[in-house]
Formats: sequence, structure tokens, C-alpha cells
Amino acid sequence: MVTMQMLIRTAVATWLLVATAAAASTEATPAAHRAHQSAASGPDPGAELLGEPAPSWTFTRWIGPPLSQTALRGKVVLLRWWTEGCRYCAATLPELDALRRAHADQGLVVIGVYHPKPPHEVSDRHVLAAARKLGFSGAIAVDRDWTTLDRYWLAGHPDRDWTSVSFLIDRQGAIRWVHGGGEYHPSEDPAHAGCAVQYHELERALAQALAEPAPPPQ
Repeated sequence: MVTMQMLIRTAVATWLLVATAAAASTEATPAAHRAHQSAASGPDPGAELLGEPAPSWTFTRWIGPPLSQTALRGKVVLLRWWTEGCRYCAATLPELDALRRAHADQGLVVIGVYHPKPPHEVSDRHVLAAARKLGFSGAIAVDRDWTTLDRYWLAGHPDRDWTSVSFLIDRQGAIRWVHGGGEYHPSEDPAHAGCAVQYHELERALAQALAEPAPPPQ
């Protein structure tokens, strides 16, 4: 005969099984959801940085004459972190070099910041050859240990796993446009529609920044 005590034990056992399965599902879901979100939404747009003063940069070295933020005051600066073997960099750097040539006389300075993956020492000759292969002839800084990349982008944000980031800095030293990683360039290919939209956003931000007067000398 089935007693009330047996029924209670059966019900408790069933509840424990269901609760255990639910807990396992809850622990597994956020990671899967984050992976799906990352794939769906792409890099962090970094919108909270717009209008903020650009952090100081302390690059490992420059390949060519060093450029300080003090010396560049009154210029519009576009920083792009890049590395070899990065298809996003290969698609973007030639377009940034074209912007550099087109707007240099208006005060645009484009800096390609090389960051080796993983961080390690690389010769200037190697970096310069990689830049030329990608079609970039602008100023080059080396961020060997990602020190400045951390300061600008990664520190305090463990969810940011894109490093090919870009920042447009206006004549006053404020960040006017951020690209959280990947590629942006003109394209009529529907598969790269997003790249074209982001490039045109850069063009608009750049035109506005270049149209503004330089600050008075300090």
C-alpha cells in the first residue's frame, strides 16, 4: 500500500531533480547567451568615451619621429591599433592612409599603433614591412605590451576582446568617434554594408572635427 510518507518522499525527490537541472541550465545559459550576444552585436561601440579627454599615450617607441599629444594639440588625430595577420586591419588601413593623404593639409594625423599578438618584442624593420604590405605609410607607434591599449580600451572591461580599435581625437584633445574593433571602409558589397556605414560615420565625424578652429596656443 502507498502511504502518505512514501508520496511525500517521491515528491521531494522529484523536486530535487527538477531544481538541480534548472540550476545547471541557469549556470550554462549566461555563457551561451553572452557568446550569442557577442556574435550578434559585434564589438563594444565605446559610446561612453565620446566627448571625454583622450587618455595619455605611452607607447613603447615610435618608428620615426615621436609624436606627443602636446605637440599634436590643434591637430585632428586618428589612432588605429593594428597587427599583422588581421584581415580587418588589412581591409581598413589602406582607407585610413587615403584619408591621411586627402586631409593632411587640413590638420589630420593618422597614427597606426602596432600591437603584437601575443605581446612580444618585434623589430622596427618587421613592423615597417608589415605596414607597407598593408598599404599604410602614416606615423607608426609600437605598443609592445599593450600598455596604451589597456589605458584606452581594455582596462576594467574584461568583456572587450577586440583590439583593432580606433579613436578620432579632435583639436581640443577630446574623443569624437570610436570604433570598437574590426573593419570599416567604403563598400558596395551587401556583405560589408555595416563596414560602409561605420566608415561614413567616421567621415562625418572627421569633417566636423576638421571644420572646427584650432585652440589658441597655451
